[in-house]
Amino acid sequence: MKAREIRETFLKYFEAQGHKRIKSSSLIPASDPTLLFTNSGMVQFKDYFLGIQKPPSPRATTVQKCVRAGGKHNDLENVGFTPRHHTFFEMLGNFSFGDYFKKDAMAFAWELLTKKLGIPEDKLFITVFETDDEAEQIWKSIGVNPKRIERLGEKDNFWAMGDTGPCGPCSEIYYDWGMEHATAGKDGTPGTDSTRFVEIWNLVFMQFNRSADGKLTPLPKPSVDTGAGLERVAAVMQGKYSNFDTDIFKPIFEAISAKVGMKYEDGGDAATSMRVIADHLRAGTFLLSDGVTPSNEGRGYVLRRILRRAIRHGKKLNQEKPFLYDLMPSVINEFADVYPELKASQANLQTEMREEEERFHETLHRGMGVLEDTLGGLKKSGTKVIPGAVAFKLYDTYGFPYDLIEVIAREQNVSVDEKEFTAQMEKQRAQSGVTKTAKGFDAEALTKTLSTVKATEFLGYNSLSSRQKLTFLADDAGHPVKELATGKTGLAVFEATPCYGESGGQAGDKATLTQGTSKAAVFNTTKLQNKWHVHFVKVTAGTLKTGDACDIEVNAENRKATAVNHTATHLLHAALRKVLGDRVKQGGSLVDSARLRFDFTYPRALTPEEKSQIEKMVNDEVAKGTAVTKSEMAYDDAIKSGALAFFDEKYGDKVRVIRVGGDDAFSVELCGGTHLDNISDVGYFKILAESSVASGVRRIEAITATKAIGFLTNRDSVLREIEGTLNVNDKVVAQKVADLMADNTKLNKELQALKVKLATSGGGDSKESALHERAKDINGFKVVAETIANVDPKILRTLIDQIRDKLKEKAIVLLACEANGKASLCLGLTKDLVPKLDAGQLIRPIATAIGGTGGGRNDFAQAGGTNMAALPAAIEQLIETVKGL
Repeated sequence: MKAREIRETFLKYFEAQGHKRIKSSSLIPASDPTLLFTNSGMVQFKDYFLGIQKPPSPRATTVQKCVRAGGKHNDLENVGFTPRHHTFFEMLGNFSFGDYFKKDAMAFAWELLTKKLGIPEDKLFITVFETDDEAEQIWKSIGVNPKRIERLGEKDNFWAMGDTGPCGPCSEIYYDWGMEHATAGKDGTPGTDSTRFVEIWNLVFMQFNRSADGKLTPLPKPSVDTGAGLERVAAVMQGKYSNFDTDIFKPIFEAISAKVGMKYEDGGDAATSMRVIADHLRAGTFLLSDGVTPSNEGRGYVLRRILRRAIRHGKKLNQEKPFLYDLMPSVINEFADVYPELKASQANLQTEMREEEERFHETLHRGMGVLEDTLGGLKKSGTKVIPGAVAFKLYDTYGFPYDLIEVIAREQNVSVDEKEFTAQMEKQRAQSGVTKTAKGFDAEALTKTLSTVKATEFLGYNSLSSRQKLTFLADDAGHPVKELATGKTGLAVFEATPCYGESGGQAGDKATLTQGTSKAAVFNTTKLQNKWHVHFVKVTAGTLKTGDACDIEVNAENRKATAVNHTATHLLHAALRKVLGDRVKQGGSLVDSARLRFDFTYPRALTPEEKSQIEKMVNDEVAKGTAVTKSEMAYDDAIKSGALAFFDEKYGDKVRVIRVGGDDAFSVELCGGTHLDNISDVGYFKILAESSVASGVRRIEAITATKAIGFLTNRDSVLREIEGTLNVNDKVVAQKVADLMADNTKLNKELQALKVKLATSGGGDSKESALHERAKDINGFKVVAETIANVDPKILRTLIDQIRDKLKEKAIVLLACEANGKASLCLGLTKDLVPKLDAGQLIRPIATAIGGTGGGRNDFAQAGGTNMAALPAAIEQLIETVKGL
């Protein structure tokens, strides 16, 4: 049975048992910052299990796309070398949200496996939690041979969502591959012998709530969460011990074989590399499709690691140019009917993949010289550790992921000084101000505290004021209190509120609270678990008390200004896609009353013409004064209507659609934020800046309405001042400034040329000889080692080139100068010395002596330092080094 048949058989079976078929969620977990990726079928149902949201049906079934590759200690390096390790896989699942429990779940699994799929009963083994007598008895009643039931401990057969919260025993179904696959020829048991027995199904029974003290309390509505790996089930059904030998991977291997001119069936190291490429190609294709962009942080970093590992294995198959993008159709075509979004965005996905491959080839080209020099130096010295400072330079300057450095190091039988690398990273974070703080409340702890508090109803779409009961108060740390006195700050939750809670990139509302004679200011509002609106308050008079009613009045001016910027963000997004193409994807946004910020995926900086075109397109739409309509509809209907959705947002069955324009709408998006009624209120839209946030991610910052008009008024004032200074009108002012800049550049070049001439000719003093004439013969080398006064560090290289040209051979030239209290050095070698000497290695100890760092190529290196006083001694150190050569 092929994988696509298994997938459909599973879903249809559970539909027949009353389960609602629910499509796979994105690989980016919606509204769950605790997870890098969706790593199991239950992730999209987490809020249902926690009781935060009501499920659309008491029973559900899915085939969920999953990625497990995050974190430092993961199985990524095993992929391709074992039969069953994958970064991307599909999880078959059936779920009960307080409906059926153990007996039905077990019966469903057993019937599907043995009757529908026809797996022989004598090939299946069962494991249960060591104290779960009920589970064992149910299995026996179903007809499972008692000799095929094993009891395992908490590590193997007890599941928990975290240290506290829903948890319960689980029961696993294993397939027996037979004695020929047993470890060391021994019988083994499920859970202990992973070569003979493979887990193909896990049934989790959520029946307890674990408190902070470890106490287990039975849940009022026990639930079921099950999962079966499609790749593993397919291997069993097709009689293939390795998942890679199933029909799932066959078309990918065929494409790889055609590309590299080798056959997967021939085995060996080439087959291992093909397995790595096939798995990582699947993961990369799906992650790119779900909006993950390669970068050096978070999800993007994991994606980059996956793709670069595949590229490295491609090099082992003689692929020295981008090739993964050319293999993507082998994945897309196989999944086109299940995940149509892949086919719809194929061209963009291949472009993104090719660009990431090109970036990595450039990275390798730029950084491998430094790494090879380091490895060569280690070999000469007999040491086995790459300095952490070198690893950090490769990471920070050349874009080498740390794990890639480790891989290359292992290939050369050396290691990396991880401790020093980490110290360099922390130092950089501290210097750039990127440090983590523990300010504010503990969201997880507050969620548990609020579990008994009624969810907040949001009234803010239709009203900016309301009188509501104050149901919960807490201090700044989130600890519950009964009241807050004058001057105190804390957190407040109401039965309902007109205040918008910070989410989806939109800032939270500000407001005032009145409770009798007591008053408080709401300086921010946020949403917790998409359930409670938490108001950050400061009491300005009297005392706020829980249980009493409050008059809540939203700051209307702040709300309106925020709505202007939010609606303008939708227009900007639409204009970007119209000008740059559909490959533009939102990568984040920030909208408040003062400005808007929009991040999007794109491989390069926008041209001035493109920015002008986008700006004009938005303002032309604003000038039309079209209506902004808000409506609710079914999610699927919204998507069919052309609405844009975002992968890191969680949507219910009903969604809110924001449309600018009529039938030929300029912009249609799913959005829960607050918006204008008419686009004309944007007034004017002005882009302030466009910049790079990360590799492949750009950012636009813009302003609207009165702030944009104020900005333009100020620019006009500056322009008029320039016109007056230059005594020209606005038609020629740009050309006049360009002419002045050109004249200035020409004069600077002439000045630099004069400085070079003065420096090389001995400063114009007849008693002083030219620099090349002052070369000293040291140990057979012509050595020039001089400090030059009053020169720009930028001309040192030019001076060295001139000196080398005149000395022709066996020359070592070190020039230094002072700039802004710091020393700058350059060291060059004539070409004949390059095979014997390394300029980078010669300059490093000199740089260290002056309190700095240095490095470069074999023939030319640069360095800088802060200790000018140590410069003469450092130059003398070079001379001593040359004497010892």
